[in-house]
Amino acid sequence: MLKFKKIEREDYPVLKAYFNAYPSRQCDRTVGTIIMWHEYYGNYYAVTDGTLILLSKFKNKNCFSFPIGKNLEGGLDAIDEYCEKNDIPCVMCSVNKNELPVLLKRYCYCVVEPDRDMFDYIYDKDALMNLSGKKYSTPRNHINKFLKLYKNYEFVPITNEIIAELIEFTRNFSFNSEKNEIANYELEKCIDVLENYEEYGLLGGALKVDGKIIGYSVGEIIGDTLICHIEKADISYHGAYQMVTNQFLRMYAQGDEIKFVNREDDSGDEGLRKAKLSYRPIELLEKNTVYLKKGC
Repeated sequence: MLKFKKIEREDYPVLKAYFNAYPSRQCDRTVGTIIMWHEYYGNYYAVTDGTLILLSKFKNKNCFSFPIGKNLEGGLDAIDEYCEKNDIPCVMCSVNKNELPVLLKRYCYCVVEPDRDMFDYIYDKDALMNLSGKKYSTPRNHINKFLKLYKNYEFVPITNEIIAELIEFTRNFSFNSEKNEIANYELEKCIDVLENYEEYGLLGGALKVDGKIIGYSVGEIIGDTLICHIEKADISYHGAYQMVTNQFLRMYAQGDEIKFVNREDDSGDEGLRKAKLSYRPIELLEKNTVYLKKGC
């Protein structure tokens, strides 16, 4: 039977090996997302026959991931056995549209609930980087105004020399003054990422104006997709967010290997949803919570 282990820092390389070997454009199939959110969702993991299974708490339910690895049927069998032995419902979360038919075929009872607030925003890399055409006029105009207002800017890779300044920037971020549990949790995890930046092996860049950090972004590459986990900017600088997004792509997504950009979900925040839609995603990568029963 599956033996789940609470995810700790020493487990990140194990998880990363699976995510790289079986790449997905889905943000929650990345070590960066695990680093940021495994404590919030209480993530555990198990490995059976070369197949990874994650267990988390979502919507106050125990939720399994769709198996990641070489033996999907064996992974699903192991989940069924675990649920039966522990007398718990079989519920899967973050099931994408390619995985859903497997479950619909396998289980006699299958209730699917789309989690719109968790859908990932997927963009064409070249379109997002170049912002050509009328439909990208709004973000392009913001960038042009930034370039006009702030001549002495630079976008630099995150290195040890600027970590302390980035942490201070994050501590002073505006959400800190708000009673927003998720936002403040996320900011604390941003600080954790910065404090352990080299160990975690992520990619990052910082936007400076007159030598002062006014924004930064952190992400990673999985397969053909650059996934952006963190993006912070000082909105008192006009167009700062648009510049951070654009410069991060120009630093890490040049060349033909990277074809897509995942800017993650909007968590149901209307302002964030509007901003992410304004960049014209080519796909809203659906995620579903699926309630399952076998042998009805």
